[in-house]
Amino acid sequence: MPAVMSHALPLRVALTRGAVVAAANWPLILVEFVVESVYKAALAIPILGGIFMVAVLHGEDIGAILDDGLLSAAQQLVGPLANAPVALVAFLAAMSVAGVGGAVVMFVVKGGTLGVLAQSEAVAADLSRRQVTMGLLRELRGYSLPRLWTSMNKFQRRSAVLALWLGLAYIVIGSLYLLSVGYGFRWIGATAWSWPLLVLLATSTATIAVIAVNLFFDLARVVMIAEDCSVLDAVRRVRRFLLEDARHVLGIFGAMGGVLLLATAASLTATAALALVAWVPLLGLLFVPLQIAFWIVRGLIFQYMSLATLCAYQSQYRRFSQPAATVPFPLRVHQA
Repeated sequence: MPAVMSHALPLRVALTRGAVVAAANWPLILVEFVVESVYKAALAIPILGGIFMVAVLHGEDIGAILDDGLLSAAQQLVGPLANAPVALVAFLAAMSVAGVGGAVVMFVVKGGTLGVLAQSEAVAADLSRRQVTMGLLRELRGYSLPRLWTSMNKFQRRSAVLALWLGLAYIVIGSLYLLSVGYGFRWIGATAWSWPLLVLLATSTATIAVIAVNLFFDLARVVMIAEDCSVLDAVRRVRRFLLEDARHVLGIFGAMGGVLLLATAASLTATAALALVAWVPLLGLLFVPLQIAFWIVRGLIFQYMSLATLCAYQSQYRRFSQPAATVPFPLRVHQA
């Protein structure tokens, strides 16, 4: 029978609780930043190897290939390597191993961090009319290396299964996108559709599909850890959660999505400003240190927003699944 839900947490309260619990467990932000940075570095290794193969086979300049970044370089590699099947297979195999294996390890670690965060949020749920002070942040801090390690071991298999399903979903979406665009020429020949419109429609559909898959994956992680259930049970409970409580889930998603867009716009503006610094005499010497510092700060901010969002989802889900154990309460921010 469906649970009789208590009054939903107001959006502001849910987001505030998520932000407070994430801030109280700030070492988890560092852990997630490091593991994602290592994962991106692991993905860069096969790309750099492919660039070296292209340089050897075709005599191209490595610096010219890398001018537009690693993502653009990876796209440029497919064409030249297509003329060398063995090299292309080796490149794709290396990318697959690094991508899938790295993603599994990354999400196992993220499962541990989310487990620690969920324990802290459960303590926060028992608070009522508490002011947000440094003392409260210390009280809510549940991070410790032994607890993180225990949580990783507890959820490692289920986190790995979820990561593999996420990768499969990406492959399906990417394959359908390439098929729709690749065979679009034949299809639009017999219709009034134009090629740019077809590409726009396919790209928009693929983007929406990726966003929906990521949202479902995040909710499945939250439910799996909150309920300590199997992946299949988590999927079933997420389905019911979305059907019966979609307004509150989408409220958190929309609010944090807006914040993410603003942060991304600010990041792009700051990146453009740093590019101008590189052309200023003397100040140009500070470009690389400033770029590294900006990359670190940006990464930490985005990781914090991600953890705060997951914690907000967890608050709403626990209120949804355990109405008798949760009472909405306001958090009042107090300057310590």
